[in-house]
Amino acid sequence: MTYFLGDDPSCVDFLDNVVCYFFSEKAYIVSCYLSVPSFPADDQSKKRARDQTTDTSLSLLRLTEDTLILMCVLARHQPMWGKRMKEMDSELRERSIHLLAFTSRAVQRSGESPIKSAPFFCPPRLKEEVELNERPSPFNSKHGWFALCALRQSTKTKFSVTQERGSSLVIKDQTGGNADLINHTLFSDTVAIQMYRIAFLLLKFLCMQAKAAVKRAEELEFIDLAHFPELPMPEILHGLQDQAIAIITEVCNSNRQKPMQPEMQGICFLLLQILEKSLYLELCVSQSCGIRPVLGRVEDFSKEIKLMVPAVEQHSRFKESLRSLRQIVEQLYPGLLQTCSLI
Repeated sequence: MTYFLGDDPSCVDFLDNVVCYFFSEKAYIVSCYLSVPSFPADDQSKKRARDQTTDTSLSLLRLTEDTLILMCVLARHQPMWGKRMKEMDSELRERSIHLLAFTSRAVQRSGESPIKSAPFFCPPRLKEEVELNERPSPFNSKHGWFALCALRQSTKTKFSVTQERGSSLVIKDQTGGNADLINHTLFSDTVAIQMYRIAFLLLKFLCMQAKAAVKRAEELEFIDLAHFPELPMPEILHGLQDQAIAIITEVCNSNRQKPMQPEMQGICFLLLQILEKSLYLELCVSQSCGIRPVLGRVEDFSKEIKLMVPAVEQHSRFKESLRSLRQIVEQLYPGLLQTCSLI
């Protein structure tokens, strides 16, 4: 109901009550749905923590999505949101950034030292989920959450997900040998897409906060860092960008000689939006904090985008999304598109 009310000014009192109810009286519920487990350190004293599993369900992930949709709808009403959320706004952003960091971890970037993260465990629980798990994947993507969610989950076997130097996501059987543990199904794809829907909404919420702060800065003619919202570190945004670019390139290239199915178009549109919003937030971080893109990142991004853009251009439906993406890339990396012969 709150979603369909939109920006109707006659419903301000109702929206005000919604904010009070969910973010004051029921704040613990919101905190629960935005919570993620912490990543264990890679040392002997944390061995027990490393063996613990990140256990979740598709139903819980959908409740997280619903919570984020509500946050985005209410945050559009900035005067009311700012008034009612003064005490909790910062905590919500911190939780959102923490959850965003979790979604960005399903990637490995070249040159990183080995990092071991908590295994992700989201088995089918409902009858319809079990049925989805018996159907083959239309994507079979080797990247990001599509790879991570395709792990064969077993109650008798423990898995670890390791990001190793110069390699892609590595999945190992901790009970003994290394087997082919990847099992792409329609259910694993559904979970992966759900993770990206959550990532998109987190970025949308943080972008709304950043845009409001930028507007205030323009009105004051200076950036008041004391009241500037918390924003994700560039490394978090880079992880999401790398995932989005890799999957988009893979899907577009695999469908270059045939019409792309609606579900594949949908995930490409979603990932293009994730890419654009993550670049916008990185631009905000750069301009507000004076953090300039490091040379290594510029080189990596230019190589990735040089492969992605021609792949996307083969599909006319993405023309407008690509145009919008080019604009934000040019703002963050001036001259890069021209250097890569992409304009």
